[in-house]
Amino acid sequence: MSRLIFVFMLIPLVASLSLADGFTYTYSSIVGTDNDVIILIEWTPTMIDPLCAPQPCCYNEVPADCCHYIVFYANDSGVYYVTYAYNVKAFASENGTYLFSDVIYRAYSGCFQRLGGVSGKAKFVFPYVVTMISNKLLVYHLGCTMRKIGEVPVTSKCTFDLSSRSLIVSCPNGTRRFALSGSRMVEVPAVKRWVVLGTKRPPVVQGKLENDVLVFSNGNRTYKILSKELLPYLYDSKELKFLTGVFMKDALLILPPTMDYEYCIYNGTFSSKLRSTSPLSNSEFVVYDFKLSEFKPVYAFLYNGTLKSIPLFLPDGKYFKPLAPLDLWVEFLLYLFE
Repeated sequence: MSRLIFVFMLIPLVASLSLADGFTYTYSSIVGTDNDVIILIEWTPTMIDPLCAPQPCCYNEVPADCCHYIVFYANDSGVYYVTYAYNVKAFASENGTYLFSDVIYRAYSGCFQRLGGVSGKAKFVFPYVVTMISNKLLVYHLGCTMRKIGEVPVTSKCTFDLSSRSLIVSCPNGTRRFALSGSRMVEVPAVKRWVVLGTKRPPVVQGKLENDVLVFSNGNRTYKILSKELLPYLYDSKELKFLTGVFMKDALLILPPTMDYEYCIYNGTFSSKLRSTSPLSNSEFVVYDFKLSEFKPVYAFLYNGTLKSIPLFLPDGKYFKPLAPLDLWVEFLLYLFE
């Protein structure tokens, strides 16, 4: 889990003389509260469009694969690597609980805890998970741990509906209703419906460069950082305007520009293009003939009067390696479903 590598295919474009490869990454989701933030980065390996084949190096990229996600967790102490997930089928949170590809995590101000995995036909309405396995429904509450609070016998012809406080099981022989709590489930004749809360999102803003100072403001708070403190971690000063600020309770989390890279080797000649931008920007910064050896770690930052730099990952055109540490206080407590 502490090491992640993506291996891409080299695609021949013109007989055996031309090879091309590349990648793009962008922020798929930034969610959380004032104390904890989850950053979901979508990574897409790319290849040159086959329609470009008559040309030596045609920069018209198409996805070679999809649905790679890198998950980071941030709090006031740092930014931490959580997991790599392929083809994420759900990403939801309520009260600090998150789901990534059938694995459930809970965020705390000091750590990030794996609660367990889910198999079978399942429904998630946090803080509850219900999964149908064989001839029974298993009901779990997600709190500091993942606790089983009950089960209901069913058949393959039964269906079930889950809300944030209730479970309704409909079978050919009738309908049963259960009120849910953190410690138990109780069958009742009728259940009041509750509205499921939406995903919480912290304030996210684009940095603005004023002379030699980068300013982040959400209307209530303003952070000002000297650009010279950030420049050593960027490829060019033009990338400053692509830094994204996430307002946390006691600090500002600064996320790096998103990146798009493609390169081609034709008859022994190397050419490439590196583009930087951000989800909140309509412009981009482009560097041509960017050498593979020039890649350096991609950094995030925490600022609360002092700038703290945190390396997130290292791309090199062909591989991807996470660099952000695993939280030393992460508890991997796995509760297996029966």
